[in-house]
Order: sequence, then C-alpha cells, then structure tokens
Amino acid sequence: MILENPIPPFQEWIGKAALSWAIAVLVLAALAFVVSFVLLLVFKGTKQAGTVFKTGVSDAWNDLIHFSWKRCFAVAGLAIRESVRKKVVVVGVVFIILLMFGGWFLDPDSKDPARLCASFVYQTTTYLVLLLALFLSSLSLPTDFKTKTIYTLVTKPVRSSEIVLGRIIGIGAVGTVILMLMACCSYFFVSNTLSHTHILNDAEDLTYVTDADPSTLAPDTVIAKGYTRLANGHKHQVEKYASGDLRVFEENKHIHGIEQTVRDGMVRYKIGPERGSLQAKVPLYGKIKFRNADSFERPRGINVGEEWEYRSYIAGATDEAIIWTFEGITPKKFAEGLPVEMTISVFRTHMGNIEKTIMGAMYVRNPVTGLTAETHVFNSEKYTTKALTIPVELNKSKVKTKPWVVKKMSDSESFGVQSASLPSKESYNLFEDFVVDGKLEIWLQCLDSQQYFGAAGPDLYLRAADANVFLNFFKGYLGVWQQMLIVISFGILFSTFLSGPVAMASTFGIIVAGFSKQLFIEIAHLQSLGGGPVESFNRLITHQNMMIDLPNTFSTHLGQTFDHIAGAFLSIIGLALPSFSDFNYYADCVANGYSVSSNAILVHLLTTVSFVAPLFVFAYVILRNREVAK
Repeated sequence: MILENPIPPFQEWIGKAALSWAIAVLVLAALAFVVSFVLLLVFKGTKQAGTVFKTGVSDAWNDLIHFSWKRCFAVAGLAIRESVRKKVVVVGVVFIILLMFGGWFLDPDSKDPARLCASFVYQTTTYLVLLLALFLSSLSLPTDFKTKTIYTLVTKPVRSSEIVLGRIIGIGAVGTVILMLMACCSYFFVSNTLSHTHILNDAEDLTYVTDADPSTLAPDTVIAKGYTRLANGHKHQVEKYASGDLRVFEENKHIHGIEQTVRDGMVRYKIGPERGSLQAKVPLYGKIKFRNADSFERPRGINVGEEWEYRSYIAGATDEAIIWTFEGITPKKFAEGLPVEMTISVFRTHMGNIEKTIMGAMYVRNPVTGLTAETHVFNSEKYTTKALTIPVELNKSKVKTKPWVVKKMSDSESFGVQSASLPSKESYNLFEDFVVDGKLEIWLQCLDSQQYFGAAGPDLYLRAADANVFLNFFKGYLGVWQQMLIVISFGILFSTFLSGPVAMASTFGIIVAGFSKQLFIEIAHLQSLGGGPVESFNRLITHQNMMIDLPNTFSTHLGQTFDHIAGAFLSIIGLALPSFSDFNYYADCVANGYSVSSNAILVHLLTTVSFVAPLFVFAYVILRNREVAK
C-alpha cells in the first residue's frame, strides 16, 4: 500500500501536535478578544466598552461552570426528532438502491475484486454521509429561526453552549446510526459479491502428464495439471500430486480449498468458497536507506526520471542495495521465520525479452557485525506483490563471512575490520547470529545488468499477524465517521450567523477545500505549476505556457507581488482546514487488505477533537451574541 505521508507514532506526534494546536488556539483566542474589544469601543464607546466586555467574559465563564449535560442531551433529543422528521431514512434507502445496482457496473474481470468492491462501498458511503451531515447541520439553526422554534427554546433555562453542543451530539447520533446501517449493508454486499466457487471435473479439466503408478512416484510429483471452470470472470490453475493432494493456485488475489472424494468409482472434487480476498494483514514496517556503488549510505537512491518521486532506484549488477532496518524482532513473534511481503518497482533501460522477469536477491544482515546471508533469489515484475519467508535456520553455504559495509559520509567506514573475515560456524540461526537487540537488516539487490529496482519504505514489510477481517471492515468506517463530525461542526458554526442556503454553500466549500487541502497549500506557497492565482490568470489570458518565464515587466512583478500577499492569507486559511484526504487511510487499508492500526485511529481521533472543540466554542460565542440568544 502506498503511504506517501506515513502516520507518525503517537508518542512522537502528540507533543508537536499539541503544542501547535495550543499556539493556534491561543492566537485565535487573543485575536477574538482584541477584535471584540475594538468593536465594543466603536459601538459602545470608551466608557461602556470595558464594562460590557467584562460582563461578557464573566457570563461566558458562568455558562461554562453551570453547563448541564441533562439539558444538552434534551436538545440532542430534539435534534434527533427533527432529523427523523426530515426523512433522513431516505439516505439509507438511496444507499441500498446503489448497492443493489452497483454490482451491475463493477468489472467482473477485475484482477483485484476485493479492492474494487471495498472502494465502491466506502466512497459511496463517504459522499452520502457527508451530504447528509451537510444538510442536517447547516439547516438546523436557520430552520429554527425561520419557524420561531428558537424563541421558545431560549425562554427555557437552556444556555447557548448547550444548544450548540446538543445539536452537534444529536445530528452526530443520527449520522452514526445511519453509518452503522450502511456498514452492515456494505459488508453483506462485499461478502456476497466476492463469494463464489468453481467446478472441476477430473476427466475434462485435468490433463495427466504421466502414466506411471502414483504409488511409485515421490509424493510431491505432479501427475496432472489443469484449470477450473470459469466463475466470476476467472479460472484457477490446479495441480494434482502423486500423494493425491491437489493445489489451487492463487488468482485475482484469492485461493480456494479443494477436497477429492471417490463416489461410485468416480473421482469428484469439491472446491470450497474463496479465501483471502478480504484480509487484515498487520505489517511491521522498517526504516529504509540506500547504499550506492561506493558503499556509502544515502537517504535516497537513483532518480530514473520518473515524475513521481515516491520511489528511489538502485542499479542492477552493482554493489548498490536497498536496505530496510527492522526493530522488535523476537523468536516469540516469528517462531516459524520472517514472512516478508514486497512490491518492488522495476525500471528497464532496454526491453530485451519482455516475457523475462528481472532477477533480484534478498539478504539478511547483522547490523552490528555485518554478517550477511543470502536467503532468496527471486524474479520480480513491476508492482507485483511477492511473498517470501526467511527461515530460522540458514544455509551455511549462503552465509558471507566477510562483513558487508555501509559507509557514512562522516566516517571512513563502518567497521575497522572491513577486510577481515568473521569466524565461520557449522550452522547459523537467524535470531542468534543476525538479530541484535531485536534489530535486523534486510537487503535487496538487482542482479540484472542495466536494469533497476525501485522501492519506498512501505514497499517491503514483515507480515507480523492477521487481524479479524470482520472487525477491520467496520474499523474502516471510522474515517467516514470522523469526517462526518467535522462537517457537522462546521455546519453548526455557519448556521449560527448565516442563512440556510449560505451556510450550506459555506459548509460545502469546506468539504471541497478539505479534500484538496494539499493543492490549496501548494497554491498558497506558490509551489503549483504556473504560479499563484494572479500569475495563472495572467498566463491564461495571454496564452503563456506554464513552463516558461513571464516577460520581465511591471505588470508581471505586480501580479507576483499580489500572489505573495494572497499566499500569506491562504496559508493561514489552509492550516485551519481539515485534511479530509488523510482520512482515506482507513478505506485504503481495508481495500488493500491491511489492518487499520490503533496508532492511526488515536492520531485521527485527536485530530477530529482538535477541530470539533474550537468550532463548538466559536459557534457558542456567535450564537450567544445574537440577539435571540440573550
């Protein structure tokens, strides 16, 4: 799975994130106080401004002290009843209809049907739930003002803070129930779509490659080959062995179990339902670095000219290598060896035999002594996932007793004994000879001359375990739920001072900007191709290519000056926008067969709270200062 912006460990993230959030909140609070006091000076005069300001701060503090959860939940119940009266169930009906007909439009010949189906249900759910949150939140308070309901409410002993938070909780509860119903329907749809079996007939579908008596052959000798019947747009290759066992090869990222029975003298096969389409792999990632041809350590490898610089490359038939350093490796976790899965990119400088794959080699290395052992020689195709297992007991003939060196720029070399050899042993154990304090290095080299291997950090990992698929599917909806809460908070905020249609348009703008935050930041920092807004508009009307410099004129410099000024304001706005695209991590994990990590859930949950809390405060302050709420 591609992770261009990996989620940092919670322990490393929380300190910097909390400090940045606290500074931003304090700056905004100070700015709000200053602006409020200036407005009071303008409208109330110097004599009354101080008294009114002091009274407002005191009343706000009293609201906080005397906040009642009972009244808050009463308002939440009112919001729930209003939402039900607005026929929100229609959203669920629309979703079910989309699922019913969605199977007609999904490609049955897809090479990764699980990813296709999961992406479809998650994207559909995201759009429908966010639209539901948009309508309910942005029209909530404006509808109350229009129907005069708010006037009845404020005559009760209900505080503005309780009205705002009650609305957020009530609409959030409605959205959560609908989201859970959608999740259940989605799981049933995906499971039903992926579930299938195949037919295999001994006489028609298998071709025997030998006439010898199977009892005279080695148990693992292949005696017959063939393919299953077509189902769900694909077939599976099958091999039958002298022992009587059968093997169904993986196709479209899943396999089937198979049983052979003899009935009435006829050999029959029973192929079970698919396995492996939906997975929840728990990956253990390592830190990546590169070794160049001179054995020096580099953070990145060779740039082969690809526009997307996510991966770096190493040249084949050289000393260059891609190195992953793993931690936390113990015999208890990996008693049966290290299960390695990798997706390596291949860059060909010449095509040669297009059907021939590029050969590579995998090594394990002791990060302290440099002792290295070759574990696998493999063939690699571009972006094809390969699974290998590094055994616990390593072949003595594959161990290189001369240590492999990785030099650093500040050091002449990593070891003072580069030319010396390490003592030879009769047998080598992975955990005793190569793992040091839980650390181990895995090296990859390309063996073919004039060809290149490319990789990023997440492209190779250890498959530490497998989580529960059913639970992981529902964890994927946490991303949608968190986005929904942020949208509801923005909608409630805008509805406190804007009319319904304007609040709806403003909230929709936040959604669009949140999904394109990275582009927004690039425009603000003048990093996008073509320059800032003014320069891009200038190029548009003058038909100038984005790749060439504009003429050195006064109008060009004036436009670029405006872009720098606008960029400063856009940067501030961009930092305040939620990055909805970050929450796609959940759906991507489920669609690609990975377990949603607890670390990501915790980081994103606190990120959601960091948006909801200030938005609640701003909405409370605005509503409290409206005439109806006084």
